[in-house]
Amino acid sequence: MAEQVPRSTHKFGGASVKDAAAIRRVGQLLSNHLRPEEQAVVVVSAMGKTTNALEEVWRSPGPEQEGRWGDIVQAHLDVATELGLDVADRLQSAFEASWQEAQSAQREGLAEAAYDAFVSAGELASTTLVASWCAAQGLDAVWWDVRETVRTSGPHRHARVDEAALWDAGASLREALAASQVVVTQGFIGRHDSGRTSTLGREGSDYSAALLAVAVGAESVTIWKDVPGMMNADPKWHPEAQTVPKVDHAEALELSYYGASVIHPRTVKPLQQRGLPLWIRSFLAPESPATLIDDFPDLVPDQPMFIWRDDQVWVEVATSDQSFLAEDHLKDLFSALDRAGVHVRMMQQHATHFGLVTDRDDIRLQTLEELLGQAFQVRREDGLLLLTVRHGDAAVVHQLTANREVVVEQVAGVTTRRLMRN
Repeated sequence: MAEQVPRSTHKFGGASVKDAAAIRRVGQLLSNHLRPEEQAVVVVSAMGKTTNALEEVWRSPGPEQEGRWGDIVQAHLDVATELGLDVADRLQSAFEASWQEAQSAQREGLAEAAYDAFVSAGELASTTLVASWCAAQGLDAVWWDVRETVRTSGPHRHARVDEAALWDAGASLREALAASQVVVTQGFIGRHDSGRTSTLGREGSDYSAALLAVAVGAESVTIWKDVPGMMNADPKWHPEAQTVPKVDHAEALELSYYGASVIHPRTVKPLQQRGLPLWIRSFLAPESPATLIDDFPDLVPDQPMFIWRDDQVWVEVATSDQSFLAEDHLKDLFSALDRAGVHVRMMQQHATHFGLVTDRDDIRLQTLEELLGQAFQVRREDGLLLLTVRHGDAAVVHQLTANREVVVEQVAGVTTRRLMRN
């Protein structure tokens, strides 16, 4: 029986490929980190803040849109030149294909599908640069269109993946991996059965890495960040924050649900179901402390975990006639939340109204109001701060929130949450 070749999946976010120097560092890191016999799927996000820039272009007036789009294309061409890569035609083709797909969807009145096609250009371009650089440095690396593997359904901008079908969907990717040591591909994007490009929601590249690990039978996933692993708090809020060396899958699910920014909420579950370890390491200092997320059912955290989220919005929804909020009302509300793509951070039900906390996204919140229509009244309060504390005592929570006005508090097990006015 042939010995199984070790496989791994690595994800590099926008900060790790933000410019030519960063792309060079990724190539060096892979050369140093991968074992000679190891095959790796490398998942790459758009460069730096490219997705944000593409969103701004998408929202810009028609006459300005094409010029600003050209600026983004030129920025990528400049990086290729700095790296000495002859990929100008490939980059321009990738951008042109995304532009044409977006325009086609727009003409058909499919605004959300058009958005997905438009912003996917960032990942298609960044992976072209990274794959080409790795190959130029002697790695056996090839580019792969992840849309051949990640098949999606549901609404555009936050599509869903049939995780049970990943192994079958990954057959052609496994063939590509068997022929090359490194396959560089995109995070964040997929393809609907209609053939249209889809996206998995902002920051969805972590989830992509988990999906592709399942699709190729990888033995581990590593997410490369600009911080030394998962810390028990954001150093911007807590300078004394420390790296947590081990985290159980279930605890990581809780932390991602509550808003820990180091991992995407949907990343952990497919790995937990298949018993795959997830490493979080620093691309700036690969030998610095790291975090291993794995099956540690008896592990009890020995320090509190703090999650701060600013610019939160409290939304109260009530029936227009102020009647009792019944199950049929809640069904309509949750359907509207799903269709609008509003991610609920915290919720609270009362007899006549339903309250929820979400990140500020004026476009999605406006869509929510439109979907709820005349049957509901919606009130919102912006500029709030949400603190989640796990495994901390009441004294710690009080110390952190003593000088703030608490709007909503929830306590459940080892978790205390407070929504506050700044």
